Amino acid sequence: MKDLYEILNIEKQATGEQIKKAYKKLAFKNHPDKNKSPDAENKFQDISEAYEILMDTDKRRMYDNFGYESVSGEMGGSFGINPIDLFQSLFNVDFAGETMNSNIFVFSDLSTQPFGPLVNKMTYNLECTLDELYNGAKKEFSIFHMTKKGKKSTKYIINIKKGSKHDDNILVKEGGNYIPEMDITEDLVIKIVEIEHIKYKRKDNDLFIQEKISLCEALTGCSLYIEHLDGPLQVNITDIIKPNQMFQVFGKGMPIKMDDKSLTDADETIDYGNLVIDLIIDFPESLSEKQSELLTKILVKLPRQQNKGLSCQGYYYKDKSAPIKELMNNDSDDEMGESGCIQQ
Repeated sequence: MKDLYEILNIEKQATGEQIKKAYKKLAFKNHPDKNKSPDAENKFQDISEAYEILMDTDKRRMYDNFGYESVSGEMGGSFGINPIDLFQSLFNVDFAGETMNSNIFVFSDLSTQPFGPLVNKMTYNLECTLDELYNGAKKEFSIFHMTKKGKKSTKYIINIKKGSKHDDNILVKEGGNYIPEMDITEDLVIKIVEIEHIKYKRKDNDLFIQEKISLCEALTGCSLYIEHLDGPLQVNITDIIKPNQMFQVFGKGMPIKMDDKSLTDADETIDYGNLVIDLIIDFPESLSEKQSELLTKILVKLPRQQNKGLSCQGYYYKDKSAPIKELMNNDSDDEMGESGCIQQ
């Protein structure tokens, strides 16, 4: 039978703070991405399981009174939480090529996975361009915050994975300001804020762009040159294009980030959303007499009754409101509350 107290090398009367301190020391030592010994992964899982059980008041009481089987059976005979997820939710540290330092924190990714409401929090907006969210980027910055000992600057290094989104979050436990009146330290939420792109709009994993075409191109087809985030594209459309129509190019949208990926995505096969092109037909302001005559010969007119009724001249009034294009409507995104947590 597993002795959870022995696994964490603590006394049976250990407090929650002592349990967390012991877990942190052993978890850092045995993390699979840092410790390459054959038994490191099993030790890391045992350490994580012991922490998860002993930090839960009800599970700890069950374990103390009835032994390990009482809690292992409750969790279906296996560990109830991913050990990597537990580690990252508490410490948010990535060992990929960086040296640990008490004043430098390295994060391998952000995610849209939700975390519960935070009563006391400090928020830092991390601005990212659409190009950075498309291609991935490494962001380095420092945050000033108050501690019990005074003002402190903490450096963060964050790997923005391809396909990361606006409002993706990192939750840093007790990474914010110390509040002396409450004797607590705020959690820090680092949130991605997407900088508006001059040409593109994003909806989930799709990219949207507007392109003007002539009436001739709408009727006879067109070949569009588009400066894409991944390099230039030549998009060919042979259909007759009607007003308010949109066309799409499959696989040319944003990379689709898989939130359940672990510390590295070097060998990861990435899927992409689609590129949606909103085509705006540029109608001529006027036609010459000869142009009108040629078009009349080429194009078919609807049959209408001629020379009946009072003759009147029609004049321009105003444009109709542009049709609402659901896919281009970002209101639903704006109304979404912030959510997310670290996903290494």
